[in-house]
Amino acid sequence: MPPDHASGERFRPFPAPLVKKLGLVCAGGGVTGAIYEIGALAALEDRLENASLADFDVFVGVSAGAYISALLANGVTPALLFRNATRSAETRTDIDDLALFRLNVEEIATRLAKAPFTLLDAAWDYYKNRHETTLTDLVQALGQLLPSGLFQNEGLEEWMRRWLTKEGRTDDFRRLAKTLRIVAIDLDSGNTTAFGGAGHDDVPISKAVAASCAIPGLYRPVRVGGVDYVDGGVKKTAHISLAIRERCGLTICVNPLVPVRFHPDEGNGRGVGALRRRGLPTILDQVFRVTLHSRLKYGLGRYDREAPDADVVVFEPRPEDLPRYMRNIMRTSGRVRIAEYAYRSTMATLDADFRRLQKVFARHGLVLRPACARDRARVKSHAETDTIPSRLAASLSALEADLDRRAAARGR
Repeated sequence: MPPDHASGERFRPFPAPLVKKLGLVCAGGGVTGAIYEIGALAALEDRLENASLADFDVFVGVSAGAYISALLANGVTPALLFRNATRSAETRTDIDDLALFRLNVEEIATRLAKAPFTLLDAAWDYYKNRHETTLTDLVQALGQLLPSGLFQNEGLEEWMRRWLTKEGRTDDFRRLAKTLRIVAIDLDSGNTTAFGGAGHDDVPISKAVAASCAIPGLYRPVRVGGVDYVDGGVKKTAHISLAIRERCGLTICVNPLVPVRFHPDEGNGRGVGALRRRGLPTILDQVFRVTLHSRLKYGLGRYDREAPDADVVVFEPRPEDLPRYMRNIMRTSGRVRIAEYAYRSTMATLDADFRRLQKVFARHGLVLRPACARDRARVKSHAETDTIPSRLAASLSALEADLDRRAAARGR
């Protein structure tokens, strides 16, 4: 097994889990992945009778999941996130306020200013080595004209910092009542860093979230303490091992990134498949999904062998549903549709495997209840109509569910 560089520590056997210690892992997946996670978590919380996911002990966030995990660790409930994500399309939400697409203007301008010199150097090098230089060498040399990322995600960091510095919240890992780990990758070494862990807990949570969300190519790397960091999902989409190393008896993981599955009939009838027809970006996206998902499945097998007393439950979208609901990982439109799909599909997953999951959760002190009509009310109004009264009814239903849960918690 290769070394585990998370938090600067090498691989060691997993410690014995604590039965009542609960962990939640939010994996990467872009904007649509974050919205899917919100819907899935809201469904799961609605089915827990005696606990809120925000009361779990350990939170691990990767890429877009870092944003969700940081909010949950600060006490924000999935119900609140869901109501925010499913507001009317005419109403701004927190996701709209993150300013995710600020052009990396300064670096683009700097590289353009240096373009004549870069072109001359490339041409001279090609001339000197023309007998052995290939076209790929020339393309690589000209690659210096491109910025390290098309956009910058300082808007995300600014929003997180403003939100976390309000009363009752904290932007400091060390002041959190919960354990929070935000994963990012050191660009120059390729090592994994778990912010919030030993030696990396002095970094503001908002800065760590921005670093974990710096998708290579799309966003420029985020510099923290003189080190450039990129998306924490580059190596692994979930990093469930971090929760198991914190001795979580039960770890729930929500993973939006699964391979897309098209029906064979969706080709163009001339032997060209549905993905190939969409060009190189779609093919690369599918390869990325396949690679990360295979690593996740490998990790789950490893945890079964090396931490048999720790339970891990993973919630994912159905691959055949992705072309309809989650076509573009950075699309901010259609958030209501995605969140409601995640809610409904997670409810269906819980129903399909209810007896087993009920027993698994019960081992760790959680009560998973059967579905009821109240669960459908959260998404019914958005699916059937778009009127103000129906939205009010959905909000009141969600509020009622929150009050019921609090009353049950006080009665324990």
